[in-house]
Amino acid sequence: MGWAIALKSSLRSDSIPWQLFSKIVLSYVLFMTAALTLCAIGTRVYFKSHILTQGFQIDPSIADHTLKIFDTSLAFLVSTTLILLSVAASAVAKNFVFPLGRVLMKAKVVLNRETSDQPRSSRPLRQAFGQSLGQALGQAIRQESVREWSDLESSFEEMRRSLESKIQNLKTEREEQATLMSAISDAILAVDQEEAPLFYNSRFALLFGNQKLHTHQRLRELFKDPEILDAFQNALKNGKTSSVKAIPIDDKSDRGFFSLSVSPLRQAENLIYGAVGVFHDVTELKRAEQIRIDFVANVSHELRTPLTAIKGYADTLLFDSKQGNPVMPEFLDVIVRNADRLMNLINDLLDLSSLESKDTLQKTKISTEEVTSRILKQMTGAFESKGHTVTVTNDAPLVLADPRRLEQVLVNLLDNANKYTPAEGKIWIQWEPASDKGTLLTVRNSGPGIPPEHHSRLFERFYRVDKARSREQGGTGLGLAIVKHIMQRHDGSVWVDSKVGKGTAFICRFPE
Repeated sequence: MGWAIALKSSLRSDSIPWQLFSKIVLSYVLFMTAALTLCAIGTRVYFKSHILTQGFQIDPSIADHTLKIFDTSLAFLVSTTLILLSVAASAVAKNFVFPLGRVLMKAKVVLNRETSDQPRSSRPLRQAFGQSLGQALGQAIRQESVREWSDLESSFEEMRRSLESKIQNLKTEREEQATLMSAISDAILAVDQEEAPLFYNSRFALLFGNQKLHTHQRLRELFKDPEILDAFQNALKNGKTSSVKAIPIDDKSDRGFFSLSVSPLRQAENLIYGAVGVFHDVTELKRAEQIRIDFVANVSHELRTPLTAIKGYADTLLFDSKQGNPVMPEFLDVIVRNADRLMNLINDLLDLSSLESKDTLQKTKISTEEVTSRILKQMTGAFESKGHTVTVTNDAPLVLADPRRLEQVLVNLLDNANKYTPAEGKIWIQWEPASDKGTLLTVRNSGPGIPPEHHSRLFERFYRVDKARSREQGGTGLGLAIVKHIMQRHDGSVWVDSKVGKGTAFICRFPE
């Protein structure tokens, strides 16, 4: 009975094909019952007719009693044999059917495996169930006497483990791809042949309204630009890769621009089942291009203005010379003034180019008092012509900087303060230690101040708060841009602190 107890404890009713088991046992029992019954009847007939009747001369009453004893013994023998044969039949059926039940159970486990759509919370339970099942079946396999069934069950177990491993790998790869797509800075959208979304990453949802897409939505509900729709149609219908450049994200605002590349999605049979579009943010490139265009236009304008004056007055002097008229000194003054302006503009452009080309800085400890005194002496005439008062406060005796570039910073900031401060105004120069082990230079003036909307663009090339007034004062529009680049080369920074009616301060931080 040990096999029965082990069978009952290791297998459940739903894992055994009981119908097949009962048929095999019943058929075997019925067959053996019929065979034993026929043998018993034949034996009794032979015993009665040949032994009792013909073989021995026995009293009829004794013969009847002997026949009853024989019948009882024969019935007991047949019953005992039938019971033993039934047990044997059950054992044979068990060796044949139960391994089949385990194989069928494995098939059910594989077919009913956790899919990707099932909640993650059920995964540990299924894994534990699979491990316990594998241990029980492995023990049953080792105890199995039918070699062929054991081989089949072992092979099926290996298939199950291989399938489980592949499914787990696919899940891991899918999660990695989802994480990768979410981390990509480009927006990605894939659609099927009906132009319904197949998948998209978080960047796409954020870029186009931070909304959750639905399968019933169509591409034409998301985009109205015909170039985008044509690019997806070309990939879906013709299987060709298309690209679109510099499309505004929102026609009603200037939030940014993107370029689009659309490619078809193909199955193994090379059939097109969808298209994927990659939206690359080109806002910075577009802005850089616009800055370049504005820079060329500004340079052209700034060069053309003095050249026009030089050309006009030179032609006038040439004409007067041919006519024998005396040379007008004021004409020569205009030519010289515009030539100087042109030279200053070219020098500033060369300085910017040199700073952007990452020329080497020669940093050294510089006396702040000495460099400030030297620059003030150079600019004394400019300050006196407008009656400005300059005050210097020196709380930081040394600064680590390139001497030539530091002088440029001071000259440009003081020149800017001198130009935009009204007559009889005040200018303050202050050197002080920074809170992060550096040095701060502040150049403050008592001018009219700068509105806040201009602060973010003050350090752009050729940017002017009041363009007409700035050109009248002879500025090139590059001074603050040069200061910004010099401070960046020093790994420092520069910023503005200004309020309308309360003056303006430019602060430079030189790190140690």
